[in-house]
Amino acid sequence: MTKNTKREIENEIKRLIKQLKKYDDSESYPRDKVKGLEKIRGKLVSIGKPAVAQLIEVLNNYDTWSCFFAADALGEIGDEMAIRPLADALEEPELGEHAREAIKEFGSLCIPEVIRKVEYRIAHPQEKDVGTDLVTAHALRTIGEIRCDESIKFLNSLLDDYMSEMPDETFDPTKRDWKYRNVDLFHLLDCMVRQQDKRAIPHITKARDFFPEEYADHKVCQIAIGRIRKGRVEGYLPMEALEIAMPSGAIMDALSGGEYGWKDTLEDDYGEYLEDDDETWEHNNGFDYSDSEKGGSVTKKRFSEVYQFKITLRGGKPPIWRRIQVPKTYTFWDLHVAIQDAMGWGDCHLHEFEIVQRSTGLEVNIGIPDEDFDRDVLPDWKQKIADYFSMENRSADYLYDFGDSWEHKIELEKILPKEKNVDYPICIKGKRACPPEDCGGIWGYKDFLEIITDPDHEEYQEMLEWVGGEFDPGHFDVEEVRFTDPDERR
Repeated sequence: MTKNTKREIENEIKRLIKQLKKYDDSESYPRDKVKGLEKIRGKLVSIGKPAVAQLIEVLNNYDTWSCFFAADALGEIGDEMAIRPLADALEEPELGEHAREAIKEFGSLCIPEVIRKVEYRIAHPQEKDVGTDLVTAHALRTIGEIRCDESIKFLNSLLDDYMSEMPDETFDPTKRDWKYRNVDLFHLLDCMVRQQDKRAIPHITKARDFFPEEYADHKVCQIAIGRIRKGRVEGYLPMEALEIAMPSGAIMDALSGGEYGWKDTLEDDYGEYLEDDDETWEHNNGFDYSDSEKGGSVTKKRFSEVYQFKITLRGGKPPIWRRIQVPKTYTFWDLHVAIQDAMGWGDCHLHEFEIVQRSTGLEVNIGIPDEDFDRDVLPDWKQKIADYFSMENRSADYLYDFGDSWEHKIELEKILPKEKNVDYPICIKGKRACPPEDCGGIWGYKDFLEIITDPDHEEYQEMLEWVGGEFDPGHFDVEEVRFTDPDERR
């Protein structure tokens, strides 16, 4: 290219840029001039790379009409120099959509820069009167729509961290000073649906299980899971979440005094997703999550009430018992782990609950089903304690170790409001030590106590060595109780 030719191109670019900016002072969008501006944009695109630097200057002036056409042109030209300024423009409410469509033209090449933008905004949240959770919307949408490993790994990790930062109590994310006030949960889920990658399912499941089933958040997570399982990219979860939480038809019906005859259509609209069973789907699809794909450290679930139980080992004289408080959201598996930890058992053997089912009035067994036993046992990780226990149905039996048969009586004493600054589950009281594992049940334990209190007994030394040198049957200190994560024990 000669100097004269280069100068001619530069002059042509300046002339076209000047024409592109001609209507920037207009108070309203120059709709009647769009065709002409599109022609100018096309000419700049045909010039290509030499026009990129000046187009970036136009793009960076967010208060002008010409920046929209500059964004479109930069996407079509496809020069990598435009990636960062386009990523920066994603935060602009009106320009963001144009920037998103433009930067998508670069495919996975732009993902690191867009991720950088999201991470920067999370670390440096913007404070606005409205729309604080929309600041990252276009950037996340870009990541969601460009399918690649880097996108899905970032979204999965972001959801895990989002949920780990989620406070237990209900709060207004636009007002609370918290890490993710510039990120909308439902928009993040929508982006994960657009990725259509099944590796996201265990991460969304973790998030779903944080919320009680009646919450819109729980339902929206389940809808997201269902859409990924069924390979569907449809709807827009942020708007759907608003409608699920506050149905417009129900509001209008209430304001009209019932004249609209509104009916809840949630089951009709989303029933196929809400009834989707996790284990059945995994089994039918041969899907097995590796440890690395289970992801997340979210083990807590939101709850407002706790159940106070007294656990008494049957046959113990003097009595051996513990008083614990656990979240209302617990399953029987969670309760099993809490009992093991509070009592002092080692969880080395099988267990089972027996309780009356409120809906039928019949006794049911809840534990770990075993095909070798010809009896019905409901899986305890699927049964919620709140579906069985109530102040009218307060008792259950808990059997640990089918050989030694340690029988426990479970009594629901109270249903209490959750207290602030208390980590549940918690053991608040108890009496006497837990018997050693494998000592032969309650009768074997009585024999054991007789032996270790008689130094002249021929098995005295052997028994002391067996329990580690000493054993005080009257010892129990609530401060020594340590509860473990039920999810990690499964």
